[in-house]
Amino acid sequence: MDKPVLFRCPTPTDSLCSCGSTAKALKKAGVEFDSRKVPYSKSKRPEILELTGQKRVPVLIDGDDVIHDSKRIKEYVERRWGKR
Repeated sequence: MDKPVLFRCPTPTDSLCSCGSTAKALKKAGVEFDSRKVPYSKSKRPEILELTGQKRVPVLIDGDDVIHDSKRIKEYVERRWGKR
């Protein structure tokens, strides 16, 4: 089974933005995932636009599931893997 992929901004810490808070939620749930940082410039995120129809991150890809918006991602993580 492939690991989930988290598309996120290039902020170097998990403490400053919603991308980091989703990464922390995945780590807290014990989920192994790949992290792919996208440019700060929304105009340089064609893969995000193709996946979601918008250019904002974070975006989580888990198999066929594509979840965007940090709140929705955290809810998905809790439902799928639970709090640990």
